[in-house]
Amino acid sequence: MRGRASVEIAKRVLEKRKYTVIDENVRIRLNGLEVGEVDLLAKGPSNEILAVEVKAGGIGVSELKQLYVNALILNAKPVAVARSASDEAKALASRLGIELVELSDLLTVDEEELYSVVKSAVEDALFELLAALPALGDERITRLLEAVAQSENLDQAARIVGVGVGELERNLKELRRNGLLPPLAGYGRLRAYAKALLALRAALATSIREP
Repeated sequence: MRGRASVEIAKRVLEKRKYTVIDENVRIRLNGLEVGEVDLLAKGPSNEILAVEVKAGGIGVSELKQLYVNALILNAKPVAVARSASDEAKALASRLGIELVELSDLLTVDEEELYSVVKSAVEDALFELLAALPALGDERITRLLEAVAQSENLDQAARIVGVGVGELERNLKELRRNGLLPPLAGYGRLRAYAKALLALRAALATSIREP
């Protein structure tokens, strides 16, 4: 939720600067292979394209390096939106020409805007869960998600499914590529998403059976 709220806030910051968000979670491909992703793609008043990386917390050097490469491939201007940035990150951003927007320095959210941000984040999360529900008709996908929901880490989930960790990672990547899993940072968030999706399916099944 925190990450989604940060994306919604970042979109509002860009809009206030007269930028128009044209796409989200943009996957970057070279020769048919996925090599990266940017959180937002925006267009400026002069039709310049921005590749935007959004961080709920602080942003570091490694994230800025990846953003710079992604923007270069997209022929876009790199922009990083984060709560804060380390001194090293600020120095690198200045050197590489990355626009660094620190939310803590410029953002004031009133109650109405905060409500809108949280509401949008909740709606997005619910829509993603609902969109993924039909995929649970596939027994293989259901087994994968059940294993993730029951496990503390990838190793444990792989043992439950009966595959190697590498194969499990490839399967999860395929689900993300097909839009059945959102891009989530950390196994804990992936596990929470799997639990929520399975719980939603169970709740809907119960409501359908009830007269």
